[in-house]
Amino acid sequence: MATYREFREQAKRRRRKRVLRRALVFLLAVLVILGLAFLITRLMKGGAPGGASGSSAPQSVSQPQSTASAPESGEAASQAPAPAQDPGDTSWNQMGPVEQTLNYSVNNPDYRLIALPENGVVDYTYFDRAVLIGDSVSQGWNIYESPMKAHAFVCAYKSIGPSAIVNKQTLDPGQGSGRGQEVGFDTIVNSQPKRMYILLGANALVRDGEAVEQSFLAYYSQMLDMFREAVGSEVKIYVESVTPVRPGVSQPGLYKERIERVNNQLAALAQEKGCYFVNLYEALADENGDLRAELAAADGVHLKAEAYTVMAEYLAKHTAYAADNPYLPGSPYYKGE
Repeated sequence: MATYREFREQAKRRRRKRVLRRALVFLLAVLVILGLAFLITRLMKGGAPGGASGSSAPQSVSQPQSTASAPESGEAASQAPAPAQDPGDTSWNQMGPVEQTLNYSVNNPDYRLIALPENGVVDYTYFDRAVLIGDSVSQGWNIYESPMKAHAFVCAYKSIGPSAIVNKQTLDPGQGSGRGQEVGFDTIVNSQPKRMYILLGANALVRDGEAVEQSFLAYYSQMLDMFREAVGSEVKIYVESVTPVRPGVSQPGLYKERIERVNNQLAALAQEKGCYFVNLYEALADENGDLRAELAAADGVHLKAEAYTVMAEYLAKHTAYAADNPYLPGSPYYKGE
């Protein structure tokens, strides 16, 4: 008969065997679970290993990617290959150009890069519901003959800056308008425009100094906010660059380097406010970046009659794309009668 000590030793050995068996069973279960998980993962990634092709790893086929770009003008636009489409999209060959969007950011603005590109040529009826807003430079739209004169509504006032619009001052539209004094902001909004073109700066920047420049930009920003609130989001607002001047003009604030710096800020401001920027500067400047001599009035700041035809033609070529724009025959987006 076993003694008590021997009985205890036998009981300990039995407990150790049970613990060892349980550990082995647990380890086996873990290995089975890990194996199943690995197999399921492989199946989800592309099929079981060692498939019909004999490959031990799933293979993938790279797909070309395309990026959308703004419409371009001329033959290049009409011959450019269409962007890659989803094979499931059966309407791909019915698509046309896409309207420009403005949800992008600019860190170091260059007005030449932000400006609208040439997008075909529209008929001047495009400007039937457009209002041209500006200072004495824009008063020339009423004074001189140009393709624009019979179409756009001109709200231009001598010696003003954006502050006059923001403060709702009573202003004189001047020669050729056929109107008396009026509150500029109210007249512009009450014309119920579909498109607004703003050309300000030649008068507001005649004095030099950073304070003048910053005040001009601050009022310009506030003016755009006021217009947007008053006319709604459907109206297209075009911010036009300050026009170039001749070298050595008598106004200390109007010189090439400053005008280009302000244009950079105006372009960034237009982008920020959901507006379009139009680079009139390039239409009027010579190879040195100065106002072309044949377009300059005697003071080197204002424009001769010929300049308004040049600007009208430029504006007709630089519009934000829309399917209902009245493009002329020969333009890449012309749809015919």
